[in-house]
Amino acid sequence: ISIPFIIILIFEMILRITNYGEDYHLFHRISMENKPDYLVMNKNMAKKYFRDNDYRSDNQSDLFLKTKTDSTFRVFVQGASTVVGFPFYKGGSFPRMLKHRLSFTFPNKNIEVINTGMTAVNSYTLLDLTNDIIKQKPDLVIIYAGHNEYYGALGVGSSITYGSYPLVIQSYLTLKKLRFFQLLENTYYKIASSNIQKPSNRTTSLMEVMAKEQHIPYNSEVYLDGINQYKNNLKKILSKYSNHDIPVILSTVVSNEKDIIPFISDTIPNIDEFNEALEKEKPEAKKIANKNAHAAYSLGSFYLQKNKDTAKKYLHLAKELDLLRFRAPEKINELIIELSKEYNTSLVDMKSIFEMHSKNGIVGKELMTEHVHPNIEGQFLMADAFYNKIKDLKLLSNWHNYIPYEEAIQDIPVSLIDSIQGIILIDKLKISWPYNINHSILVNDSINNKNIKGKYTETKFAQDINRNIMKWDDAMAIAYKMYEADKDFEKGLDIAQTLIFEYPEQATVYKMAGDMCMKKGDYKKAAFYFYRYNYFEESSKSAEELAKAYIKLDKLNQAEKTLAEAKKNGLN
Repeated sequence: ISIPFIIILIFEMILRITNYGEDYHLFHRISMENKPDYLVMNKNMAKKYFRDNDYRSDNQSDLFLKTKTDSTFRVFVQGASTVVGFPFYKGGSFPRMLKHRLSFTFPNKNIEVINTGMTAVNSYTLLDLTNDIIKQKPDLVIIYAGHNEYYGALGVGSSITYGSYPLVIQSYLTLKKLRFFQLLENTYYKIASSNIQKPSNRTTSLMEVMAKEQHIPYNSEVYLDGINQYKNNLKKILSKYSNHDIPVILSTVVSNEKDIIPFISDTIPNIDEFNEALEKEKPEAKKIANKNAHAAYSLGSFYLQKNKDTAKKYLHLAKELDLLRFRAPEKINELIIELSKEYNTSLVDMKSIFEMHSKNGIVGKELMTEHVHPNIEGQFLMADAFYNKIKDLKLLSNWHNYIPYEEAIQDIPVSLIDSIQGIILIDKLKISWPYNINHSILVNDSINNKNIKGKYTETKFAQDINRNIMKWDDAMAIAYKMYEADKDFEKGLDIAQTLIFEYPEQATVYKMAGDMCMKKGDYKKAAFYFYRYNYFEESSKSAEELAKAYIKLDKLNQAEKTLAEAKKNGLN
């Protein structure tokens, strides 16, 4: 009986020694000379959930200390593409906006906000990552998820699924850690797919590849399976965190209901009669709209200027009746609220917050890029909500540096190049499936009052990054020098702050930010950045820059102390 297992064990050892397959530990160690070890999310983690390497999931790379210090406040964020920050990424994701604001609120603490989001995943992935997150001793976990329960990897309507069998799926994910299992799986799919011609990227998208069950009627068996899948997985996740006394903030999810036509709907019977009933406001129009997504959307749009409550009701119903379920049904939000009470978990009702900031209380293109992904202002609203919830929970003390909404919104750490790059990504998305089904009426607007046209060089940077002609790092370095020469210190600071998110362990990026703050006369921020610069480099130059900032702030004792400390360490 033991012989097959011994053979498998030997094979497993050989495969690991020869480096076959993938290591699916969530975090990998990064060692740096003369610096503490850091951990970062495994960039290949998404391969565990996606069989086709041509359609890889995105994720951010946030460094954090391998050994947690007493001054560290560590937050993990779980979710999918909205958490990753699509389409802006970098400083355009709410986790990084949250880190930016918390860092200035608590300058003497090591604030870590680690983004574990991946595009096109759902609650099965979140559950699979939970144990690895617990090992890193988080002070808080934030969960924003629910849109991908049907079409996300292993979802009930996905092309990558094993049906509604949680035990089978969880066993599969456990076996995926074995290189021997990976070999068997890779061999099988190589044979099975050898005669299948894959669609090109020009004719399809990840959304289309993932959506197997494209028609999921309201309250159908598959619809209810998706709801139960989310409920069962979220209960397990919350139970695990509760057992380890880890605070969790749950959030309801937000959809664009005003400016997105339902992707797939049944045909409206007697369309001419419906249009006539709509124009004359006959009850027959509402009767049809109660059962048909396109009719409900037409009715809701008709009443936008006439009756806001009726408009809101039917635009919401249109989303609920949409047969292509890329927007979470309202039942998902109801479950989030219900489970937050059951597990005594903190709740942010993000949907209500977005409605409060939307015209007529209906979420649309003012805060959303398309169907579910917030624009930069929307991402800021999310960061703001979590920031204030952390304050309410008193997870950190001494909020005397609290940054109010009006001040924080003027300091969103997103470069103009990344803003334009995000718009390019959305434009590409909207010419592919499912938007080309009915030509969504969504139109891109300027983002957070920034001039998205920019200079030719900025637009060219974004286009070249998108076409893989230029590396993002190179574009940032050139743009920084350009802004410095043009004395456009605000945009230069945006670049430096974005680089800090990518390279938080490198002294140079803090110097870049500090230099821009000094030149724009913001000496308080300059001192913050030069303090970090001096911490990571400890040179005569870093001490001098920090002392200069303290002198500008009339903090002469701190300036003298900084220089004395530098001299004591043997610096000139």
